[in-house]
Amino acid sequence: MGHSKATGKTTGTRGRITAACLIVLACYVTANAHAQTQTQDPNTATSPVETPTDWLHDTGFLGDWGGERTQLSNDGYNFFGNLQSQTSSITHGGKKRGTATTYQVVAGTTLNLDKLMGIPGGNFTFAVSDRFGSNASNWAGTKVIIDSNYGEGENFRLANLSFRQSLLKGRLSYQVGYFPAAAEFDYSPILCGLLNQGFCGHPNSLAADSSGIQNPPGAQMGARVTGFILPDVYLKVGAFKVIPRDYVNNAYGFHLGTGGATGNIYLSELGWDAKLGEQGLVGHYKIGGYYDTSDAPDVVDTSIQRKGRTNGWLAIDQMVYGIGPDAKRGLVLFLNLTEAGRSNEQIQSYNSAGFVFLGPFASRPDDILSLGWAKSDINGRILAAERQRRPDVRYYDAEKYIDLSYHIQLTPWLFITPDVQYLMDPGVYSKTHYPNAIVVGGELAIKF
Repeated sequence: MGHSKATGKTTGTRGRITAACLIVLACYVTANAHAQTQTQDPNTATSPVETPTDWLHDTGFLGDWGGERTQLSNDGYNFFGNLQSQTSSITHGGKKRGTATTYQVVAGTTLNLDKLMGIPGGNFTFAVSDRFGSNASNWAGTKVIIDSNYGEGENFRLANLSFRQSLLKGRLSYQVGYFPAAAEFDYSPILCGLLNQGFCGHPNSLAADSSGIQNPPGAQMGARVTGFILPDVYLKVGAFKVIPRDYVNNAYGFHLGTGGATGNIYLSELGWDAKLGEQGLVGHYKIGGYYDTSDAPDVVDTSIQRKGRTNGWLAIDQMVYGIGPDAKRGLVLFLNLTEAGRSNEQIQSYNSAGFVFLGPFASRPDDILSLGWAKSDINGRILAAERQRRPDVRYYDAEKYIDLSYHIQLTPWLFITPDVQYLMDPGVYSKTHYPNAIVVGGELAIKF
């Protein structure tokens, strides 16, 4: 999937603006909380006063606005936002050594339409996002994006504009408007402790060769319906418009029309939300696939346009060891397999496995330790053609990745994630072979 690139000048300017805004906000909130503790008379106070200590334990960086935020939420107005900064340094191997940083800012609101307008189970969401920075994969020489927040248009754009409703006591739900298809199908947020985009959310292969399935925050026109066949078994279907230019041209960040459309993408998924044993160990089992009606060039002879693109997946994550009666802490194993069509998909199959340990230490119940392995197989037709063209060259058939991270919650709204990746056989998709690479980096995240 194509990605637009911000220039160094633009990235630097936007980065400085973002940093300055955060510093001003931090100073304002801290000073305001401090001023309240100094000026409020505890004998005449009519409502609780938010102190700096309270602020550190708030659910958001911007605090509770003197109780107004909680009151607005109770009335049906919910606000959310976050800032994430990811940095990766290629310290050994790869195409060349270097460091890249990417940023993401998201802000939005969800309106509870049941409370506001009497629409049972109805919610309306509006969100915008901005991504800017550099792609560390250019230094590593890999096809997979090694910083999960890079791509989907490096620009200020619409992230969500949709209505969703839950009916029949949650047994049926639907969503219509503009929202990312990838947030609805083969989506595993538990894996986003790993910074490599090949793990976070869903396998990199599902969107890597298809403009039809967009990752967050790439909102796209579409609809999704989910129905529970049994209390813990669901069938989900969706249809979305495919407009590739919306994600490679900065001018189309808020494009709401159908101009530039190349087709439609249809998705389906059958899933089981498991709860096993006396502890009710949580698991998710999913099988699904998509068909994108867009034409795409043949992977060997690009002068030939092939009709349609296909991909399928099998995804499992299951807690196998729970700590405590509620099993909120424990060890989760995961496995994800994808298989694509051979005519116009560069990634033939993508397999990943690993574990996620929720709350690995009793003193750190909200931290997350994650380890993942993935293998991205190049389309066998591409490999065969290259070997026939240059039989004296040694070609590799897959890139492989190992990602180890530790997600640390410093406060309810401040997180850091040290991360180390080992990339094996980078350059497969550029028909080059670079030395295995070591990537050292991490993420800073602030929830507003």
